[in-house]
Amino acid sequence: MRVPLGWLSEWIDLPDSHEELAARLTSAGLEIEEVIEMGPDLSEIVVGHVVKREQHPDADKLSVCEVDVGQDENLTIVCGAPNVDSGQRVPVAMHGTTLPGGLKIKRSKLRGVKSNGMICSRRELELGDEHDGILVLDTDAAPGTPLPQVLPTGETVMDFEITPNRGDWVSMLGMAREVRANFGGEVRHPTTETKPSGSPTSDAIAIAIEEPDGCFRYTARAVRGVEVGPSPAWLVERLEAAGLRSIDNVVDVSNLVMLEFGQPIHAFDLATLQGTIRVRAATAGEALRTLDDQDRKLESEDLVIADDSGPIALAGVMGGLATEVTAKTRDVLIESAHFHPSRVRRTARRLGLHSDASYRFERGVDREGQARAADRAAHLLADLAGGTPTDGVVEARGADAPAGAPISLDPARVNRLLGTDLSESEIRDLLARVDIEAEPAGDELTCTTPSYRNDLHIPQDLIEEVARIYGYDEIEATLPGGAIQGTSLAPRKATVAAVKDSLVASGLTEVMTAPWVPDGEVDDLRLAPEDPRRQRVQLQNPIHAEFPGLRAQLVGSLLRVAQANLSRQADALRIFECCRVFLAGAATDLPTEPIQAALLFSTPREGQLWAGHEAPVFFEAKGAVERVLADRGLSPAFEAGSDQPFLHPGASGTFKAQGRVVAQVGELHPETARRFGIEPVVAVGVLDVDALDQIGAQAPQYTPVSRHPRVQRDLAVLLGVDVPAGDVLEAIRRKGGAHLHSARVFDRYEGKGVPEGKVSIAFRLVFQREDRTLTEPEVAKAVARVVEVLAKNFGGELR
Repeated sequence: MRVPLGWLSEWIDLPDSHEELAARLTSAGLEIEEVIEMGPDLSEIVVGHVVKREQHPDADKLSVCEVDVGQDENLTIVCGAPNVDSGQRVPVAMHGTTLPGGLKIKRSKLRGVKSNGMICSRRELELGDEHDGILVLDTDAAPGTPLPQVLPTGETVMDFEITPNRGDWVSMLGMAREVRANFGGEVRHPTTETKPSGSPTSDAIAIAIEEPDGCFRYTARAVRGVEVGPSPAWLVERLEAAGLRSIDNVVDVSNLVMLEFGQPIHAFDLATLQGTIRVRAATAGEALRTLDDQDRKLESEDLVIADDSGPIALAGVMGGLATEVTAKTRDVLIESAHFHPSRVRRTARRLGLHSDASYRFERGVDREGQARAADRAAHLLADLAGGTPTDGVVEARGADAPAGAPISLDPARVNRLLGTDLSESEIRDLLARVDIEAEPAGDELTCTTPSYRNDLHIPQDLIEEVARIYGYDEIEATLPGGAIQGTSLAPRKATVAAVKDSLVASGLTEVMTAPWVPDGEVDDLRLAPEDPRRQRVQLQNPIHAEFPGLRAQLVGSLLRVAQANLSRQADALRIFECCRVFLAGAATDLPTEPIQAALLFSTPREGQLWAGHEAPVFFEAKGAVERVLADRGLSPAFEAGSDQPFLHPGASGTFKAQGRVVAQVGELHPETARRFGIEPVVAVGVLDVDALDQIGAQAPQYTPVSRHPRVQRDLAVLLGVDVPAGDVLEAIRRKGGAHLHSARVFDRYEGKGVPEGKVSIAFRLVFQREDRTLTEPEVAKAVARVVEVLAKNFGGELR
């Protein structure tokens, strides 16, 4: 919300320093997005001190002035103003300065005397129309001081970001109250009085609320004999400073009142209304042409204002075109109502029709402020449009607005939560500054909240108010006292933390993505029709219409992150996410929420370690999964292939432990990559964190370090190209005997000297005993067993 400080100062006295005002309000929770200086840009204009004035030797109406502008030497400036004199502080535009009107000041000779600048008038600075003489400054500022530092050159506007729970802040009255709470002072309210006309409003209109849960209160007042026309300059400037454009005096008055009190006002052309004004639910299929000349198809959940002809306005959102105030309007009906925030929010969101009125209704308005706003509008229309207001307001009430019930507040709890030592009277005084009445009731305070504070419901809300007004900076930093209990994580959370730690240790970066996903993702991932992950949990009120459901797996989210990064030349991705997914159950059941972890590796475009080959992202992903499993003390079996349709069938695998699938990893299926717009080779992995938690972590076993030497043997074995090296390694480890310390692959070769259909794989076997040095016959016997099993089970031949 844009708050012109000049306007705000009419409501309450402001501190001298705008910086102090901004700092204190920011500390109290009001976020200032921008401070805007309206008026001309006079940043190049400086304060000058006229040291000496002499008559021009060759012109009766010119003066030659010696002016100090804070430089090493004074400037000689020829001035034609009759009021210039020595000793004055004046605005000076030096050589090279561009004035607001576009005139660039240059050195020049005037009647033979060289002039090095200009002493300016108000008109030349675009600060007014006065041009009879120069502007004489009432300041003792040092010469050379920029003019904006000593002279207000226009309205200063603070643009605040208003949080959704503080509807009371979206008005000048709300801002004045906040200034009062932080700086003291008295709020000055604008007048709402009108002269009696002898014509009651009830003779002009009748109203009825047929949807009591959607409208808590509806007030109306008529103004007859208005002249619709342009608004006065002060009103146009005030609205423009607040970010609104002027329409005409009637519409501008409704906007002004909305800005003053935070209560949206709507004006109908009274002559276009037929019969009783009703607040009702729309009938499905009804249509309304709104003020933006768009036809809106209504649904039964929409709240409308209607007369005997049908809907004439969308309640709290926008008026109808048929009852619009025009230049021919002579009588207007002022609407001031209190609609249910949720009804307004749903209609505005469904229609994509967000207005200044809906912005305020969605946040909640003062439940007792409707008549005041209608009276203020009537007063202004009488003053600015020559109208005659009818006497009083017509009012109808629906269901009782949610009123703030008294809240019990324990002063001791306030101090315990804030770390303060405030007395009961101090707490009462702080609350009184935000219009909260606190009366003692035993050891507690019974607090009554004002009608405009729709965000205060529980004691913690009041404690926050105490902290805000007391000042967060005034609260000393203290450490909590007493023993801290329950520091260990629950088993499931500990498993999640361990999985994340292992992935980070493998060089991956954690990402966090939104849990909602688009409808087409299940097809992009190639999920089969019978796959339960296609039946996703649907959101009743999604934030984005394109993302209506909750995800049943994490891979799609990571692929969208990858696509966004790769499209911006950010490759070599190493990312993971670990969180809940949502599996739909029966229609009446809540979804199950297992925890998964997914990881993604992408091939860098350049700078590859293996020259001439694509970087082995599959093996990197597989290694990261193995790291997670190894850190939990598991040695799962690895099988080639995966049942995940988004993985490449020839470059994927499955890890199993205790008969359960705990992880799957592989390169992304080419078709899935194409649908997600991913060109580089990408490998992904999926870990079932709940399965890992249920299996449990195995405690690491200590193995003594042998003091005896190791014996190494390398075997180059010819195997079929389709024989998995992992299966061969597993067989070597089983047959290598108790003294086989380790076995690994260290080379793979295809080419000259190797028969077609074969591959040479080199294995390195390391033997060692703890109690003595192995003998050559012992090692040879173990190697022979290995060679025998390789030949028998895999058709392997030594090279």
